[in-house]
Amino acid sequence: MSIIIHIFDVEHGACNIIETSNNKLIMIDCGKNLSTGWRPSNWIRNNNLEITNLTIANIDEDHVSDLVKIIDNCEPLTLKTNWNLKPDWIEKRKKVTGRIGQGVEKLIEIMRNKYTGNSIFVDYGLTKRRFCHSFNDFDDFNNLSLVSFYSYSNIGILFPGNLEKAGWKKHLTNNEFCNCLKKTNFLLASHHGRESGFCEEIFDFCKPELIIISDEAIEHETQLSNLYSKYASGIMFGDTLRKVLTTRKDGKIKIEINTDSSYTVYLS
Repeated sequence: MSIIIHIFDVEHGACNIIETSNNKLIMIDCGKNLSTGWRPSNWIRNNNLEITNLTIANIDEDHVSDLVKIIDNCEPLTLKTNWNLKPDWIEKRKKVTGRIGQGVEKLIEIMRNKYTGNSIFVDYGLTKRRFCHSFNDFDDFNNLSLVSFYSYSNIGILFPGNLEKAGWKKHLTNNEFCNCLKKTNFLLASHHGRESGFCEEIFDFCKPELIIISDEAIEHETQLSNLYSKYASGIMFGDTLRKVLTTRKDGKIKIEINTDSSYTVYLS
């Protein structure tokens, strides 16, 4: 028995899937790769898999760019977003800050008309904890990211969305959040590894083996992985110790975790 965590290469975007041993999926964001045409909806349908839960970490288009096809072709059983944000507030705020893309538009629609009840979580041997701020604390979508911590056989992975430094620091006042940081083996770098999503204080609690960055080709100095490299212990790939992996360099990243707490990381 094992689970597989897929971190897909969707350039500047996010698409992550936890695949259980019975072919059920927990999906965190549903971005697509504009350059290659790869879509998670096609991957899920071609592999005959089922989404039991779709979690949207960040309500920006690059995190939901394949949502229309996901709903049409492999409809999730449940949806989870920041529970403090209602569709009317999201729509109003998006109109103030800029254009509403097709993915965000679809998300607002299904929040209003389809996924209106509480999200039931089937654990499949996983433990999970989610954290988010209120619009009373922040009015930007990055700091309103839904942060998700999952653990299987005492191996933890943290998906922080696009959380920025102020959002991190407010979460650090929550002891339960800090306890999840202490149990994190794999950390997805917030905001695609950019400096705005970096918060050094979290590493007072978080001692990951590996930090993973999902992003496209480097365009800014704030994308450089050495921002994070000293905070991970690293794992060996052949004769090379790697502390930071990036989808732009390593492609799709897959982590298989076994019931005995052993794990293997595969690079495409």
